[in-house]
Amino acid sequence: MDQETKENPIIEPEGNPEGEQKQPLDGLRRFLRTMYQRTEPARARFIQGRNAFCRSVRFAFDAVAAFFLKIWTVISPVCKKIAHAVAAAARAVWKVVRPLFHKLWQWMKPGLIFLGDKVKAGAGYLATRFKSLNKAMQIGIGAVSVSLVLLLIALMVSAHVSRTAMRNAEAARDLDNTLPVLTETEAPKAPASPTPVPEPLQNKILKKGDDSPTVAIVQTRLMELGYMDSDEPTEHFGSITEAALIRFQKHNDIQGTGELGEGTWFLLMNEGVEACVMQDGDEGDDVEGVQTRLYELGYLGKNFITGTYGEKTTDAVADFQKANGLASDGMVGHETLEILYADEVVGNFFKKGDTDATIATYQERLKKLGYLANNYKVKGKMDEATINAIRKFQDNNDLTPDGCLGPTTMSAMDDRNAKAYTLSLGMKGSDVKAVQKKLKSLGYLTSNSQVDGYYGDSTEEAVEEFQKRNGLDDDGTVGAKTLEKLNSKDARKAKAPAKEEKESSRTTSKPKATPKATKKTTQKPGKATPKATKKTTEKPGKTPKTTPKATKKATNKPTTKPTATVNPAKRGVEKLIAIAQSKLGCPYVGGAKGPNKFDCSGFVYWCMKQAGFSGGYMTSIGWRSTSRFPRINSMSQIQRGDILVFKGNSMATGHVGIYLGGGRMIDASSGAGQVRITNSVLSGSYWKQHFLMAYRIYK
Repeated sequence: MDQETKENPIIEPEGNPEGEQKQPLDGLRRFLRTMYQRTEPARARFIQGRNAFCRSVRFAFDAVAAFFLKIWTVISPVCKKIAHAVAAAARAVWKVVRPLFHKLWQWMKPGLIFLGDKVKAGAGYLATRFKSLNKAMQIGIGAVSVSLVLLLIALMVSAHVSRTAMRNAEAARDLDNTLPVLTETEAPKAPASPTPVPEPLQNKILKKGDDSPTVAIVQTRLMELGYMDSDEPTEHFGSITEAALIRFQKHNDIQGTGELGEGTWFLLMNEGVEACVMQDGDEGDDVEGVQTRLYELGYLGKNFITGTYGEKTTDAVADFQKANGLASDGMVGHETLEILYADEVVGNFFKKGDTDATIATYQERLKKLGYLANNYKVKGKMDEATINAIRKFQDNNDLTPDGCLGPTTMSAMDDRNAKAYTLSLGMKGSDVKAVQKKLKSLGYLTSNSQVDGYYGDSTEEAVEEFQKRNGLDDDGTVGAKTLEKLNSKDARKAKAPAKEEKESSRTTSKPKATPKATKKTTQKPGKATPKATKKTTEKPGKTPKTTPKATKKATNKPTTKPTATVNPAKRGVEKLIAIAQSKLGCPYVGGAKGPNKFDCSGFVYWCMKQAGFSGGYMTSIGWRSTSRFPRINSMSQIQRGDILVFKGNSMATGHVGIYLGGGRMIDASSGAGQVRITNSVLSGSYWKQHFLMAYRIYK
């Protein structure tokens, strides 16, 4: 025993209290480990079920969201239309209610001003008496406001910190409770490529003077919305684009800088943006043109023609719209603009059926000028004959032929230089046809096809020849003197065609004339041709004596005086084109009608007027329905001097120009900002896609 004790001594720790607690702690650990192992399968099943439930909820949510997204895709256009309709109704209601509020305000204004003055005086008195108290109150209110702001910021920061801590704790707990072996995990997906967002501006701001393909996109969109007149877009950011962009920005409550930034770009390209209408606050020549037309029709006073769209213009437009069956919103859209220049427009002065002494006065004036027949009985009543006579007067005196006896028409009738009734280039009707029949009976017109009721260039030439033969001023128009001479018994006939043929046969029957001409041509080529031409042209009809001289000069010196280019003809198509080309480079201005600035329809109107055509102004849309000129429906049949009519990107807009032949057109271009010649009428795609018709004004 002693030996064993010595070999295996029992060593007990001294002063080790932890050793005494070691066995109980080990037992507790073993117990907890056993419980964990027994409950682990149930815990794993719970986590698996929880994850499956979460996936089911997520899938159900995705399905519901996709369902509602499909429904929204279907009903969103309807909702947008309803929203636009509600907005339009609200605007219409406001336009109706606005005058009432205005009248109420005018009634209450004196009392409110008086009350305001009294309140202001009392406040001033109190501020003087209690100045120190006022300062103390201001300091107190400021301190309370600052305290509230600081408290609000502290609450927001605290809430943010709390949410962040809670999210982190939940993420950590979910990570600890997730068993990699038992949890189903989805295979990692490749990151989806981001949807490319178009950035045409490329973080730049476009402004006047820049050149970029984006400018053409912007011009196209501005033309679609009516802020620019329809035309082939260009890539140059000019003054017209700038002005259109400024108007767009102002109409959409953006600062009117005229520069294209990202905000303006995204708003411009938004599908819900509204089209352009002239409204309160607009300025420019187009506004002045509308005001002038409203004055002509009697809806606006002359002193309100200012070029600025104000309250008076808004009220005048609303009255005009109401009288002509339009929604009276006081704004000028394309429909209102077209009705303004329509033939059947309703004016605000004398209408059909009205009776007044003023009407009788101007009926007498119309009789004196030849627009009413001498046997017409003046009754002072606005009848159909008077309306037609007013239209003829307006047509001859460069007014819009609407048949309204307004202030402009009455002023023109009162003028000493008012044009008497004449038939001239571009007119159409039974009066023209009667003159053509008389000219044909006298031999000045030779074909039945020329008796068509349209006063074209052939009729004008026949009238000039008749006037020369009968000692009248050869202006090519049929006035009272010419008409009287035409209907008289002593009217001289044209040279008989039979006599011309006799003279031609006489010159041809002489066998010696040809050898002499040939001999002279061979020996002296410089002199033979003029003599031969002179003999064959002077004798037969003795038509114009200037023809031999012109032919002689053209034959002798063909290179120095090319008639087609250096000396354009003073009549017909070449006269019109020469007038148009004289305005190349003149600036484009919306609503302008010359003489040194134009829009597209104003340019065509001015050129035709200078070329001798009668008739009032027509817009580019008005050209589509005119019956004054023969219509050409195919682009393959257009000829030099035709008026080309195009639509815009919608039928609400359009463009007109004068065809020069060879695929060229001269027009006042909003895209180019000036009167220019374009060469792409037949070769480019834009004009072919937008072509509507052409009109043959010379034939």
